[in-house]
Amino acid sequence: MNSYTFMGLDDVEEEEEISSRKKSFIKRAIMCIKMRRQATRVTRNNITRDHAGAHTRLVATHFSETSMYNETRFRKMFRMARPLFNQIVNAISNHSAYFQSNPDCIGREGISPLIKCTSAIHQLSYDVNASFLDEYMQISERSSRKALDHICQAVIEIYGPEYLRNHTVTYVEKLYWRYEEKHGFSGMLGSLDCTDWEWFGCPYAFKPQYVRRDHGSNPFILMEAVASQDDMACFLWC
Repeated sequence: MNSYTFMGLDDVEEEEEISSRKKSFIKRAIMCIKMRRQATRVTRNNITRDHAGAHTRLVATHFSETSMYNETRFRKMFRMARPLFNQIVNAISNHSAYFQSNPDCIGREGISPLIKCTSAIHQLSYDVNASFLDEYMQISERSSRKALDHICQAVIEIYGPEYLRNHTVTYVEKLYWRYEEKHGFSGMLGSLDCTDWEWFGCPYAFKPQYVRRDHGSNPFILMEAVASQDDMACFLWC
């Protein structure tokens, strides 16, 4: 028997209308959910950077035979001499695969080892944000942070056994001798810190000896803290 036998025509039309409204509501709900997901989805902008051009400019300004800046300017900007920087770059490039120049999947040249090392050294030297170097060196903030992490790890692995080793008796005696020869104090490993102590009771006759123009018109004494091998610190007047 037909299910519509005991139902009037009006009832059938009402049921069909309700079913149609339900389907329409579900479709609109699904569409709203999709639109909301697309609106909240963070898309990554693909920025085309001129890695080769940045490398060429960096070499022309700092590392070519006719570079724009001389050795003094280089040392001031990189906080080290140019031969030392080149030595570190070569050692790290041979040690870590991250600092080796490899083209991408379409054959486009990537970030050069020189750019990565320069970015990391500038972050360490000037405490700048990783994104600060993007415009000049054409390196993203993420790549700059990765370069900094990798160069720190590589430097520890390469130079750690030599420069982070435990002091031997012979090495400590050599430090004693060099520090005494330079500063005139025996039994001291080095200077911890120094401060300017203003000398209010300085005799007038001694005042010209203890005044410097970059420290104002009042006389001062440089107080330096030094340490011995047994971790005993003392203050010395210089």
